Amino acid sequence: MANGTAAGMVPYAHVAMYKVCGEEGCSDADILAAMDTAVKDGVDILSLSLAGTSFPLYNEGIDVGAFTAIQKGIFVSCSAGNSGPDYKSLSNEAPWILTVGASTIDRSIRATALLGNHGELDGVSLNQTNDFNSTLLPLVYPGMNDNLSLSLCAPGSLGNVKGKIVLCKGGRGRVVKRVEVKRAGGAAMILVNLEADGYNVLADVHVLPTTHMSYDAGLMIKAYINSTTTPQATVLFKGTVIGDPLAPSQGDQALQALEF
Repeated sequence: MANGTAAGMVPYAHVAMYKVCGEEGCSDADILAAMDTAVKDGVDILSLSLAGTSFPLYNEGIDVGAFTAIQKGIFVSCSAGNSGPDYKSLSNEAPWILTVGASTIDRSIRATALLGNHGELDGVSLNQTNDFNSTLLPLVYPGMNDNLSLSLCAPGSLGNVKGKIVLCKGGRGRVVKRVEVKRAGGAAMILVNLEADGYNVLADVHVLPTTHMSYDAGLMIKAYINSTTTPQATVLFKGTVIGDPLAPSQGDQALQALEF
């Protein structure tokens, strides 16, 4: 969805997909059945974005299935999981599996918050809303009085914010936050991370103009709000920006356990 040229893909590869998860989760029996079917179908590579609690190799379905696959000459790549930073928190650690962690790439789908003091702070958004008015609008932070529910823009928490840019905390539960802001009449949302999430931002699809920003950016925006009686802001959508000098870098979860 981003512009530019991507390298490292196999242009003539065919993708075979096998469903192993349902409403009740992903069972070892279904995972092994899919892996066995893929081997019989003649695939060259198995890629599994599945991870859970680590068990002894002989009692771990993915490890057993992967061992069978490599004996047939099939390369197996698996995600490292979302746990950590404790010892033994890594998943898919069998020596015959390539265990993959997450890192950033050198591009972002930029959505910049322009503040009333002319400061600009960069964030990301998959929605590049070309028709959003770049005129400064009133900026509000519902959690200014340390009300946790309001600061997180929890469902049903917001009053009338019609026509305003709303600052919300918390990078998780992003869907319900933007739905809540839209319900309350907000024109746009600036979503800023909690301290634990740091600079780990995600370009999402949103139901209203939104930018997702780092924890440090959130501190600067709140400082600006405190500095004036009439805080204003807007969101500028700048499309794909290539050339991040800090890329590749690992997000906070990847540092915990090489998260995929």
